[in-house]
Formats: sequence, structure tokens, C-alpha cells
Amino acid sequence: MTSITTSGKPIHLVEEQADLTKCIDTLLKEQALALDLEFDSHSYAYGVTLCLIQIASRDICYLIDPLADLDINSVYDLFENETIQKIVHSPGEDLRILHSLDCFPRNVFDTEVVAKLLNYEKTSLAILLQEKLGVEMNKKQQRSNWLKRPLSREQLIYAAGDVSSLHDLQVVLLKEASEKGIMPYVLEEQDGLTTTIYQQELKTTFLKPADQITLSAYDQYILNELFRFRDDLAKAKNKPAFMIMEESLLRSLADGSMLPGEVLYAKRVYGSLKTERFAQQLEDLLGRLQEEAQNEHLSRSRPERPRQSNEFRLMREQAERDKVDKFEPIQRLLASEFGEFTARFILSNGTVNDLLRRNLRLQDFKRNYKRELIQNAAVQAGIDISMYA
Repeated sequence: MTSITTSGKPIHLVEEQADLTKCIDTLLKEQALALDLEFDSHSYAYGVTLCLIQIASRDICYLIDPLADLDINSVYDLFENETIQKIVHSPGEDLRILHSLDCFPRNVFDTEVVAKLLNYEKTSLAILLQEKLGVEMNKKQQRSNWLKRPLSREQLIYAAGDVSSLHDLQVVLLKEASEKGIMPYVLEEQDGLTTTIYQQELKTTFLKPADQITLSAYDQYILNELFRFRDDLAKAKNKPAFMIMEESLLRSLADGSMLPGEVLYAKRVYGSLKTERFAQQLEDLLGRLQEEAQNEHLSRSRPERPRQSNEFRLMREQAERDKVDKFEPIQRLLASEFGEFTARFILSNGTVNDLLRRNLRLQDFKRNYKRELIQNAAVQAGIDISMYA
């Protein structure tokens, strides 16, 4: 087991199965553990890859390497152990990755959501550690290549820094939350981290929403299939798609402003693809896609934006009035009680717009306390929002 000595708690890099077993045996004795992950998301390789697992008790930090020859199911079992609290900060992406690996952590505590409920404007870990504990974080290694082995000393120290002070930060924030009387909200938010399950999204198109508005059905088909072709190449070479070929080049190929042969001289094309053979492959692909689009009788006309009916216009005008007359007063009342930034967390402008568009109802809120606070503020202001319930 590789160990690093710093001014903080000891750091141990776990790369052997025997060391992992000892590590887990030690951690199972703790009541609370700080947790974080380092991963690569289409930066240096294709897809999302878990690269490092950081776990810290109050006394020691373990960095577990999932890219080593390890069976890390015991780590996942530790995360799912509901008797041990897992302290995290803004864990959305980490939980999404773990859920995709069939690991569903329980008893999770997010320090960021407490900071939001405490009306902090800036809630990044680096800022909170500096303001509350006087701890400086060097973010230089954040976007480094976590797939590369061996990991550098600087990377290991950075990774440990993400978890080393979370126990102390939790203590400070909980004290403030208790003094402010918002612990019921804190506890409901923490319970929600266990019940929220991130589903893997199936990719059905590579197009952007704007493409589906501005491009004809014919052009959409060709561009989407070019994106799919690039994605297949990226997967085969285990490289991020942007390294294979820049998006703008694919768009130029799709609309005919660039010929396949010009790829040989273009920048931001993967080096091994700059061959006559690849240019011919692109030309053949484009010809096939154009033929398929024609055979399917796909329209070359850009889609027309539907004209707004009078009924739709009246509904939109009513929504604008409701935003000003109903929800803005509620937001102001929440801000007067909890502060401006907590009010945005409870009832953001995005949430208001979803309610006005009928994309969301108050009964759909995942946190009961938010719905109750909004409804109480409406009653206090004498505003009827029953139509949005």
C-alpha cells in the first residue's frame, strides 16, 4: 500500500486486494465516512470511467484505485451500509455513476445542500472550506488525466483534499442549521439522496434541440447519422468523440460546404484518419445517407414554426400575469424569511416557469417542505395558487 505523508491526515493508495480488505475492515468500524469520486467523462477516453474512489475517516484517507486488479464489490457494500453515514458534497454526478454500476449508497449527507439552505451565495467545496475552516484547495489537478497510471503525487494529494475536511465542514454547517431552526429541511433533503435513483438515459439522437427546429428532416437524418458514425469510431478507438472529428466539420460535411477529401487537410481530425481511405469512406457514407434520405422521401424544407393560436396567446399572457402577481410575491416572502439564495433554492425561476407551463405541479415536488413553505407563503400573501397544486 503506497502511503503519502502530508501536513494533514495520512493518505494511503490502495492497489492490492489484500490492502483493500484491510481498508474495508477498518472503515466498517466508523460511524461516518467522507466520500468522493474522480472519473473521466469523455475527456481522455470514450464514455464515463470511474478512476478513483476517495474515502476518509476523521483520522485517515484511503484512495482506492478501481483501475487496478481489484474486486471492489466490498466498497460498494460499504456505500450501501445504512449504519454508516457517507458525507459528500454536491454528489449528483457521483451518485449517477455509482447507480450505473448497480451501487446505491444509503445514509448520504450532502454538505452543499445545507449551505444552500443556510443562504450561502457560493456553495462550492473550495469556497466553503476556505470561508468556514480556512482550508485552501488547489484545484489545478481537477481536470488532469485520471486514467493515466501511475497517478502523480499531486493528483493523490488533490484527491484526498476533496474528502479530508468534509467531517469538520459538516460539524460547522450542522451547528448553523440547528441555530437557524432548519434541521427538518436538512434531514428531508438528506433522506431524499437515498430515495432518488438516477436512471441511465438511452441515447436516441445525437442532434441538439435547435437542430430539430432549424434543420429539415432530410438534413437532420444525414447529420445525425454522421454523428453516429463518429461515435462508433470514438468507441472503437476509446477516444472522446471530439478528438475524432470536430463537430463543425461534421456539420460542414452534412450541408455540403465541405467535401470529404478536405478532411485530409482539416485541423482537429484524429491523426490516423487523415488518409485517402478514410476520405473515400466518408464519401461513400454521405452518398449512402443521401440515397436513404431520398428513398424515405424526407423533406428538404425547414420545419415551419407553428403559429400561436389566440387561445395559446391568452394562456401565455395569463402565465406572465401569474408570474408577476402570484409567484414573485411568494419568492419575496421566502427571501424575507430565509434569505435571497435559499429562496431561489426553494422556488427558483426555472421551477416557476415549469409550474406556469403546466410541466410541473406542486404535488410533484420531491421535497414536501418546499411545497409546504410555498403554500404557506401564498396563504400569508393572500394568493390563490390552488390551480398549480
